[in-house]
Amino acid sequence: MKGFTLVEILVVTIIFLILVFGIFAVMNVGRSAWLTGDVSVELRQEIIKAFMTMERELKETRPAQISLSIGSSSASLTFKIPRDNNGDGTVLDAFGNIEWSGDIKYALNVNNQIIRTTSNTTSILANDIIRLQFSRPTSPLNLLQIDITAQKTSATGRIFQDTGQIIIKMRN
Repeated sequence: MKGFTLVEILVVTIIFLILVFGIFAVMNVGRSAWLTGDVSVELRQEIIKAFMTMERELKETRPAQISLSIGSSSASLTFKIPRDNNGDGTVLDAFGNIEWSGDIKYALNVNNQIIRTTSNTTSILANDIIRLQFSRPTSPLNLLQIDITAQKTSATGRIFQDTGQIIIKMRN
């Protein structure tokens, strides 16, 4: 009868364990890369989501209808957009003047969310935002710059950050 010796079995077992640990190490690196990519994509999506909503509304307003003066910056912005207040199907009143909505405010709350507040509603535009800054350059007068910084901690404890900037041209 021929069999395996104890030394042969130990050598095969050690080789097998080395291979198993190697496979787990490679899989762990792959999983970390996957999670890192997920967190980065989530942050970018939050920034884009906020920019899309703000850009759509702020393109409708005029520089005279926002709370931010030329050459200044603020962490919040209050503004008005054209709205049909009298229900006649147009944003112009009987004298040809634009009818404006009530105040709309964009701000960052204590839960790291950009919120949009009107007189009767509050909605969340984006999550995981740690910085929101509105700025008005001195020239041209109808530009508004928005800077956003998003931050999130991954499942592995690593902190990720992403920033975005958009310049919006308001109506004249």
